[in-house]
Amino acid sequence: MAKTAEDNFRIEVWDREEKELVETISRSPDSSISQAAWQAAIRRRPGMLLIHYNSRHVMEKLLTPGDIPVEPRTIVDGSVHAGLDVSLGDLREWHTLRAWCKNCGHHAQVKAAGLIRRYGKGALLSTVERALFCTSCDRGGPVRIEIHKLPRN
Repeated sequence: MAKTAEDNFRIEVWDREEKELVETISRSPDSSISQAAWQAAIRRRPGMLLIHYNSRHVMEKLLTPGDIPVEPRTIVDGSVHAGLDVSLGDLREWHTLRAWCKNCGHHAQVKAAGLIRRYGKGALLSTVERALFCTSCDRGGPVRIEIHKLPRN
């Protein structure tokens, strides 16, 4: 988007801690267009911090309702594979699963066979992650499942 001297109004998306600018959604010389973009941004950017500027002045600042959409990702032997979501039926006998609590860091081995009996072979890891909770911490935090390979002996 080309910036002109008249682009007084802008809308920026920041992370929740307001440390990193994620994107600039809109720049406009027109107040009514900027207000329409502001209303659309509130609906289309759940869980993000939006800041509406008039030149250097903050007109509105809002943490939008909702959760930040998380793209599927799978961790295989410590490497993150973004956009990859594995079904339980895709796992092989040499794969082991480890569940990590996102709150307290507790981790434990999880048996794939037990998850398959409970959720079925077609269940995706992202779905199973949302269903499991930590048994160690008081808050019962959500978990992240990692896939590891058994060591060769």
